[in-house]
Amino acid sequence: MIERGRRLENGHLTTRKPRMRLLMPKLLVENTVGLDSNVRRVWRCIEDKSTRVIRLCGIGGVGKSTLLKKVSNEFHNQNHDFDFVIWVKVYRQEDYIEQVQEAIRKKLDISDGIWNECSGEEEKAAQIYRVLKTKKFVLLLDDVWERFDLLRLGIHLQSDHWNRSKVIFTTRSVELCNAMGAQETIEVECLPPDQALLLFRMTVGENILNNDPELSKLAEIIATRCGGLPLALLTVGRAMASRRNPAEWRHAAELLQSNPSEIEGMAAHVFPLLKFSYDSLNNATAQNCFKYGSIFPKDYNIRIDELIDLWMGEGFLDGSNPRDQAEYIVGTLKLAYLLESDESKQCVRMHDIVHDMAMWLARDQGKNRNKVLVAKSGTVTYQELTKWEGANWISLWGSSSRVNIDYSPSCNHLSSLLFRDTLLKSFPSGFFNSMPALKVLDLSGNQGLVEIPDIGNVKTLQHLNLSLTRIAELPAGLVKLTNLRCLLLDHTANLKRFPKEVISSLLLLQVYSKINGVLEYFDPVEVPADAEVAFLDALECLNHINKICITIFAASSVDKILESYILRSCIRKLTIMDCKGLISLCFTQEFGNLERLAISGCYSLKEIMLSEWCKLGNLREVYVGVCPLLLNLNFLAYAKNLETLTIIDCELLAVVTSEIIAFPALKTISLTRLRNLSSICPSPRCFPSLSEIEVSQCSLLMKLPFDLDTANLLQKIRGETEWWNGLIWDDEAIWDACRSKFVSTSSRPLQKKKDQASTSSLCVTFVGQLFDDLEASCKYVEALGPWTILK
Repeated sequence: MIERGRRLENGHLTTRKPRMRLLMPKLLVENTVGLDSNVRRVWRCIEDKSTRVIRLCGIGGVGKSTLLKKVSNEFHNQNHDFDFVIWVKVYRQEDYIEQVQEAIRKKLDISDGIWNECSGEEEKAAQIYRVLKTKKFVLLLDDVWERFDLLRLGIHLQSDHWNRSKVIFTTRSVELCNAMGAQETIEVECLPPDQALLLFRMTVGENILNNDPELSKLAEIIATRCGGLPLALLTVGRAMASRRNPAEWRHAAELLQSNPSEIEGMAAHVFPLLKFSYDSLNNATAQNCFKYGSIFPKDYNIRIDELIDLWMGEGFLDGSNPRDQAEYIVGTLKLAYLLESDESKQCVRMHDIVHDMAMWLARDQGKNRNKVLVAKSGTVTYQELTKWEGANWISLWGSSSRVNIDYSPSCNHLSSLLFRDTLLKSFPSGFFNSMPALKVLDLSGNQGLVEIPDIGNVKTLQHLNLSLTRIAELPAGLVKLTNLRCLLLDHTANLKRFPKEVISSLLLLQVYSKINGVLEYFDPVEVPADAEVAFLDALECLNHINKICITIFAASSVDKILESYILRSCIRKLTIMDCKGLISLCFTQEFGNLERLAISGCYSLKEIMLSEWCKLGNLREVYVGVCPLLLNLNFLAYAKNLETLTIIDCELLAVVTSEIIAFPALKTISLTRLRNLSSICPSPRCFPSLSEIEVSQCSLLMKLPFDLDTANLLQKIRGETEWWNGLIWDDEAIWDACRSKFVSTSSRPLQKKKDQASTSSLCVTFVGQLFDDLEASCKYVEALGPWTILK
């Protein structure tokens, strides 16, 4: 038997030399909360022989570098057989490859003499490879900002089959993560509220917080306003660590909301670090688009199509296809963690601290506070109006905002003016004449606004949004706005006429939208069919039109759209309302951009068909209501991305679809007053993604098409208790999986008042789809008062 520590070599016993390990010295790490679980995840990846490249990504200031330091320190605590642990901070400079090589060679103790004899990057890489090819190592790269081939450094993991070396890098770019060939990604996320408060309290010190009970409450407010971003929590925590006066804390909480750059350390440390992501965009257009996000309030879910329309209005987009260019920019900002997606993928938002940084940049790094003015509520006073004179962008939001404008400030630099959902009722005559640079005017949601003063002198205007107002006539001078690109008139129930001569004069128009909801036709006005077709003719003749959202009332208009390639390709949202004589609707050509389809009050409509070469690939929302002769909706089987389906009052509808594989992306389905509906679809495979179903007054529907897999995916089933108790189940396990998700809806005798309330609820559901915002839907319903939807 050979003793431990000795080995047999050429017939002789020799003593084994201990393996030489060169680790990083233990690195100093600041207070941390919530990183230990990620350290364990990284270590599992290190132990996994198949994982060679590990990426740590996330927004700037979230703690990626701190996590990497803790991983480096972990090599002092864990058993392992790595020969080298090498840490390199990657600086943003042209010769960063040489900088990284220099740091590696010092760790490997390659002599100055050998190194200086190397003529360039390739020879230096060869020297590094010569040392590392027989070693097992971990290379830790902090803050990688550009893709590069590891071979340029002398790192050749593919040839290192025996030693199983690792590369771990941090980056704030998802795009870079995908380009570096990592097998494992760990996304470092912002802290949840409880951990954020803990880190903030640790940084401030309990001795300060215990000085006054009010400070603990203010600490919660301030920690919340830091959005869980560790860098912000640490920076603000240090700034407050020597302050004991509650008044100072209240002021700091207010500054975080209104002007965070004034808090000590934010402008000097937090924003410059986040600005690195902004600078890395390397594109002035993308940078301008990002800064424009500061015009929205914090925590605001911004519809992507709305954002693109505003960018177009500001003139940021200069490509031949501006909408595709804008989608690319949105993707770029997401990849840089400057925008976040919501679950629907239809909206984006900014992290609160990223929003603060965008505002700081838009205000010339805090040097010009009045350059961008954003208020979520309040009253516009004379003093506020005087600030407008130096502003580029102004936005005012919220139903509590009282806007009484009694004079016209001189706003020579103002390019965007947004008044959303305020109590604004009127403007002084000639108000917009003092805004010679105005490009974007958004007055949507001001339901008390009945008239707009003459805007004919605002020659620069490119974006006009008057949606959800009570205007009865188009603003005077609209025909003179020859630079107008985007005209939005959704849910303007009082606006009955739009002369084709006006639309024909807007030669640069790219976006036209006038979608009307069912609610708006409690006092319908007959629209002459020939006038509607003539208007479509005028739209079709616009050379730059690329997005149309429209409501039509005549069967001849349906034919016009189906026959026109331009109209079909441009229509994004289509509502067909009260079409008399429309018996069959046949989509025979491609509607590649159609996102939302609503059909209501078409009493003679019996079938909706789709030719085999017609595609509805972008269709995500469908509403079908009050079509009593309609038998099925088989055409929707070809809408592979459909997410929301609402069907109301279709008396003869017996089956939603007879197609076996129909709705791969459907998440929500609502079925109301379908008296003959006995089947939704023939197979549970129709609903692989369904999360919610609502059934009301569908007494013949006795079975739900779910198997155990789809039942487990469901989150909610809504319906009357009597209906639920009468359902037939083929498998008790499916019933058991569904019963915890059932939510009973009250079933009451139909009375006039209660029936009206029921109808209101029904309509809010539909209008919510059209408004993309339930709060806006409810406000609209309140404003209308008593009305009737069904004939």
